[in-house]
Amino acid sequence: MNDELSGQLTDTWAIPAYARDFLWLETDSGTFQTEGAHGLFRLPAPAELLTLRWGDPAGPALTRLRWRPDSLEWDGAVRVGGYIDALHITELDALPEPLVILHIGGQPLKPDVRPYPTRTERRRVPYTIPGFQDGLADEVSETITTWMALETHPALTLAQDALVSKLRLYSFGRLAADESGWHDLFALPIALEGLTLFAP
Repeated sequence: MNDELSGQLTDTWAIPAYARDFLWLETDSGTFQTEGAHGLFRLPAPAELLTLRWGDPAGPALTRLRWRPDSLEWDGAVRVGGYIDALHITELDALPEPLVILHIGGQPLKPDVRPYPTRTERRRVPYTIPGFQDGLADEVSETITTWMALETHPALTLAQDALVSKLRLYSFGRLAADESGWHDLFALPIALEGLTLFAP
């Protein structure tokens, strides 16, 4: 493919079957549905930054991706900054423990935002503390995403604090795998992996 218009969302990772008809890429020139297990797409004009949306062209913004030739190298990661608007807990027969669902209103994070300095940044001292507003793709309108975690997930203690105290946060997760079965129960199943909370 190796041009500035054609590409695919993923490289070796396959998009879960339930999600293949629900992913849209938004650029300044429009919003376009991706196709297949690797999210094939063709843009009408080159774009440096792309917003991945769920469901339809105005659906929830899942993440921001930087243009790369051939593959955007997305691995199912969802990255949003905002607030927890609601928390629901339920017991389902198919699960070994209660499940917590978080409704987060927010905007996708910029592609280079990290919750902490990684090994590759070891020499870039002094290390900086993440700034909530600095990490948001604030040109993208706020949308609502739904996140799931089993009741014993350690991040849920932080989530409860964030809800009660109205704390700003970054949420990190990924589309639930087909094997989880969560897509049989939820419209947008994002498996929670981590949270970053910010002081008021």
